[in-house]
Amino acid sequence: ASLWPAAGDSLGAVWLDGRRYAPAPDGGEPTKEMMLLSALLGPDGTVGLEHRLDERICDCCQTGLALTARGPVVVYRDRTAGEIRDVSIVRRVDGAWTAPAPVHADGWRIEACPVNGPAVAAEGERVAVAWFTGARDTAKVNVAFSDDAGASFSAPVRVDGGAPAGRVDVELAAGGGALVSWLERIGGDTAEVRVRHVAAGGAPGEPRTVARSGAARASGFPRMVRAGGRVVFAWTVPGEPTRVEVAAAPLEGGR
Repeated sequence: ASLWPAAGDSLGAVWLDGRRYAPAPDGGEPTKEMMLLSALLGPDGTVGLEHRLDERICDCCQTGLALTARGPVVVYRDRTAGEIRDVSIVRRVDGAWTAPAPVHADGWRIEACPVNGPAVAAEGERVAVAWFTGARDTAKVNVAFSDDAGASFSAPVRVDGGAPAGRVDVELAAGGGALVSWLERIGGDTAEVRVRHVAAGGAPGEPRTVARSGAARASGFPRMVRAGGRVVFAWTVPGEPTRVEVAAAPLEGGR
């Protein structure tokens, strides 16, 4: 689920809904399609009217949510009837959700969930979305920008080093650029947590290695957050025992 603070002390929630995996009311076979749903939760715990934002999405890729000047935007991995699983966005504008729209038409066809959802950050009407794709048998981590609160996006900029495992995160930086983090494979099940600044115009800076981790599922999803004049990273190191480590780095000129 992704959450946001709504009006009147309510909490907005968007989640992957699996009720179509349950037996159909008429006794028929379940369609086994995940949906993207939303509702407002009142301060007393009551659940408001549900809204179906997308009737068929990827089974288990996590959602991302950010607040723009026009309202919340949600990014997620979609799923067409032809098993194209590109990243889509829905926006809540004037109290109503827009129809799903692609952030970029990668054309990644995969008949399974890659467990590799997108990330989004916003400030005012500036939005950055980062995601992993394996379209045309080429693994990539991309980032794209919007200046109209997610209504349209620039062409994607590739940020990985050629062998990404994905697991992305994104934060907006000073000057309209973005910091993108991801896992980069460096051999076997070993990977590095890397971060790269992409300028507002799309020019990528030099990648920086934050730490060594793993590429297997147990390594999870590294996370980062801007905190004043620095950025804080957290990531999982698989092993016996598995542990979570953190690090902080100063931002130099917003990057």
